Order: sequence, then structure tokens, then C-alpha cells
Amino acid sequence: MKTAEEKMSEKTGERFGPVAIFLHWFIAACIVLSVAFGLISGYADTAEVTRATMEVHQTIGVTIFLMALARLGWRLTHPAPKLPAAMPRNQKIAAAITHGTLYLILFALPVTGYVGLAARGRPITLFGLFDLPNVVTRSLKTSAAFQNVHNNLQYILYALLILHVGAALYHQFVIKDGLLSRMWPTKRARA
Repeated sequence: MKTAEEKMSEKTGERFGPVAIFLHWFIAACIVLSVAFGLISGYADTAEVTRATMEVHQTIGVTIFLMALARLGWRLTHPAPKLPAAMPRNQKIAAAITHGTLYLILFALPVTGYVGLAARGRPITLFGLFDLPNVVTRSLKTSAAFQNVHNNLQYILYALLILHVGAALYHQFVIKDGLLSRMWPTKRARA
């Protein structure tokens, strides 16, 4: 008789390795924190709270950028496990587009945030220890354009995350093909 792990393996192929799983969940946690600190900053009552929460938001954004680079590098050298053979082609294409777009957003949000602030002449402080070098020409017009893109990209990120999480939950609880187990930190996803 086959174990649940063997049945899952037949349906979804191998699991992601521990490095990919760590990077995935670390970036996910950073996204949640970044959104939270960005929202707190936007609704802060004082300039001091705005500055402090924005500094944390910026530090997390740079961390996400660096971890996304690491994840992309890892992914290029360690291909993802194959999707279940029974998964319809349109779902496989949707998954590839969603993942590709998520990678783009994970790079675009920190870059647009950086340019938006740097073009305004504002420092980008990391961990309260040092500022990133400013390599952008000062321009309020450029700053406003990049801040606008940064602010709008967040909504695309939210939509993609809802789609990504929704698809994972759909596969786990409706189709029950064990797809979530590929990226779950433990041996088996909790059903």
C-alpha cells in the first residue's frame, strides 16, 4: 500500500527543494510585512511614524529584491518539479504566466520605489544603518511618474497573489492533487 507522500509524488512529481521552499515563504512573509508597513506609513498621523515605517518598508523592499534575485538564480539552476500530468494545458499556461508576472512584479516594485524616492532626492535607508547610493538624476517629474507606477503595481501584485493562493487552495481542497505539497515547508500539505 502506498503512502500519502508516494501518492502525492505520482500526482505532482517531486517537491521543491528546501532552498526554493525557504525563499518562497521568506519572500511571502516579506511581502506581507512590506504591504503592512506601506499602509501604516500612508495612514500615519505624524511625520516621525511615516519616516520610521517607510524606512522599514524600504528595507523590506530591498530584501525582497535581493531574495527574488536569489530565487530566480536558484530556479534557473534548479528547475521546478513537473506539474501533474492530468492538469489541463490552460491551467499550466496560466500558472506559468502568473509565476512569470510575479517575478517581474517582485523586481519592478523595489526598482520603481527606489527611483521614485531617489529622483526626489530622498534617501533610501536600509536597516537604519546606511543609505543606498543615489544613482538617479533629481527630477520631480520622474519621481512622480515612478511613484505612480509603484503605487499602481501594488494592485497587480494583490490580484496575482489572490490568483496564486486561490489556485493553490483550489488544487489542495477541491482537486486534491497534492500540488500544494510541492512548496509546503513540511513533508505533506495539511488537507
